[in-house]
Amino acid sequence: MLAADWLWCNPKPTADCSEIEIPKKWCKKYACNLGISEVNCKIQNLGFVKAMNAAIALCTFCEVHGPKVIFTTQTYHNYDNQTTEKLKFYGPKDILKQIQTTIDEGQQECEGCKSINNVKYLSNEHDTRTSFLSAQQPLTQDIEILLKHACIRSLSCEVHPGKEGVCYFGDEYRGHVLSHTFTLKDAQARGFRRWCSFIVFMRDKQFLLNMWPFLIDNLKEVIKELQDYAERKYNIEESECPQRTMRLTTANSSSGSCHNSTKQVRALSSITNEKHVFVRIHMWLVWILSAGARHFIEILPMSLLDKELDYDLEHRIETEEGFTLVNTKLPAHLNLNTTEPQTTSEFPEISDSPVILILRNLKKILGKDQFRQLLYSSLIGIQILVRGPKPQRIESLHGLSSLVPRACRRVHVQATEYMEPNKYNFIGVDTSVAVPLPSANVCRLDIIANEHKIENITSHIVKWTGSLPMKLPTLLIKLEKSLEDEKLGNSVLKSHFIALQKEWANIAKVVHAMKGRGHRGDLPGLMLSLGAGPHDKKLLDAWSMGLPSNPA
Repeated sequence: MLAADWLWCNPKPTADCSEIEIPKKWCKKYACNLGISEVNCKIQNLGFVKAMNAAIALCTFCEVHGPKVIFTTQTYHNYDNQTTEKLKFYGPKDILKQIQTTIDEGQQECEGCKSINNVKYLSNEHDTRTSFLSAQQPLTQDIEILLKHACIRSLSCEVHPGKEGVCYFGDEYRGHVLSHTFTLKDAQARGFRRWCSFIVFMRDKQFLLNMWPFLIDNLKEVIKELQDYAERKYNIEESECPQRTMRLTTANSSSGSCHNSTKQVRALSSITNEKHVFVRIHMWLVWILSAGARHFIEILPMSLLDKELDYDLEHRIETEEGFTLVNTKLPAHLNLNTTEPQTTSEFPEISDSPVILILRNLKKILGKDQFRQLLYSSLIGIQILVRGPKPQRIESLHGLSSLVPRACRRVHVQATEYMEPNKYNFIGVDTSVAVPLPSANVCRLDIIANEHKIENITSHIVKWTGSLPMKLPTLLIKLEKSLEDEKLGNSVLKSHFIALQKEWANIAKVVHAMKGRGHRGDLPGLMLSLGAGPHDKKLLDAWSMGLPSNPA
């Protein structure tokens, strides 16, 4: 169970610190969802700190002032592990002096641009020494500028093809943003709806995109709750006075029949008819940030480091960006030598030739066109059938199968009879074993033994009746370019291949998770954000075969 407090604070000291009237059932409900053991709802004079792994903001398109950020929730940490004392706020004390300088004074606002004014909502997670602070505007100037820019893009140019939906935008200078645009019914708004969006801002693009399925699933729940509130209020107003009829009447006369024709832009609490709507939003966003931090962590590619490495976990360092630095007790050395590490169970009799050298030799013997067919078939899941002498057969299978993740490999290096692609996608047989004729589903590599080799005839022949697409997968192009670069040594190229494989395996996992959650409509935008396109779909489908059938 987490020990956390729900606290509200005012940036200016006040003599009267009376409790805000929050329904007790809300506290119990959200405390249960968050696993919180103690819940306090009261005003406190607390500060804030510049430390953030993510910021989530609610934006709205005001009919008077345009796109506006009206509510933000940020994460703040305390990295002092020497004490277990519970604090009211986990941040540096010197930031409290800047509390009055972070509020804009000359900013024009109307009811539609406001949310909670100068009140701040604060939630503490004492076990992790983390504070979640919500305010009407970001509390640090740099984040405020970036979120304002993201808000404008979210509600103007960077919109989903259907206008309501999810999209990604950003760069290394202005941060990376996941935007979910939606509408709320409003009887007094233009078109009877109010445009809004939730934006999730991070500095780390890959971390943000990996969290795409988790963030979207939970933001949709928040949006659905807001839309339900707004629709109920809309239906009540329509039953009392149909707005469409009133507007038509107003257009034909100087006065309306039910209301004055001039209406002010309404606040979100008025649209939803929920007094504490921002309390609900705060609680939702805190849960998203807290759960996301617990379930999504960045890991080190251990295959590149010494297996006997001893980590000093007691003296780890937490950075402001949300990363954990772990030092090693022994010097860390990359395994970038030209010899392969311990052989896998699929290749118990593999020779000393490294994978990169095997692939480069195959490319040299086969030529660019035939090697490309072999490479393409390996990456998208077409069965690779190698037929020939045992040493060359095992080497070729070892090199080609290493291009795909281990979970996607089904290897049989010495089959006594041919087996279907659904059993093995990499299979090797002796020349005496009967094999099917080449087809689009089977790419065959025939290796001629030295004693049967004819002069001026290549020893390796690729037989495949399929055809390469007009646009090849992105990973294939990168692998080809790397193999062609003679300046890259085998050890460097090996590390490069490992990095590429992990990158595309990660993309396959994210896309696979989105499919499992039923968000197929968001896949094109997600794939584009991850650097993949329609030409990479077959590769991603093949690589997701090793993942759980229902990731949701």
